[in-house]
Amino acid sequence: MWERSVADITPDEWDQMANVNMRAPVFLIQAALPHLQQHGGSIINIGSIEGMAANPEHVLYVTSKAGIHGMTRALAVDLGELGVRCNAIAPGWISSELSEQYIDSLSPDGSARDDLNRLHPVGRVGTPADIGGAAVYLASQRASFVTGQVLVVDGGRTARLPMPV
Repeated sequence: MWERSVADITPDEWDQMANVNMRAPVFLIQAALPHLQQHGGSIINIGSIEGMAANPEHVLYVTSKAGIHGMTRALAVDLGELGVRCNAIAPGWISSELSEQYIDSLSPDGSARDDLNRLHPVGRVGTPADIGGAAVYLASQRASFVTGQVLVVDGGRTARLPMPV
C-alpha cells in the first residue's frame, strides 16, 4: 500500500499510515505520562532511515517516519524537565518474515539479496537483535545524557554514497 505515487494516494491511505506511525505513538506516550511524570524514564520511538531520505513512491511512509523524528525532538524538549528522555531509532533494512518474502520475490536466484547486502558496508542487512541492542542502550543509564536524538542503525547504508555502475 505505501508504494504509491502521490497522485494515487487516497485520504484513507493517508489516514491509515498517519494513524499507525504517528497517532499511535502519541497516544501511547500520553497514556504512559502519569507513570513517567512520577518516575521519569526513557521513550524510544521507532523511526526509519526513510524519515531522512526517500525511496521512490514512498511519500506516505517517509512523511510518517519524518514525523516520528520531529515528534521525538519535540517530546525531548517538552518532557526533559520531568526527567524523561525521548529518542528514536531509525532502522535500515531489517530482516523479517515480510522483508524476506519481498526480497525473495524480486529474484528467485538470490541476486537481489546479494545486491541488498552489498548496499551495506557491513555486508549484511540488520536483524531484530541489532535494533534491540540499540533500544537497550537508549533505555540504559549509559545514555542518561542522550535525548532528542535519532540513532541510525543501518549497517552504514546511509553513510555510503552510491557509485554509478
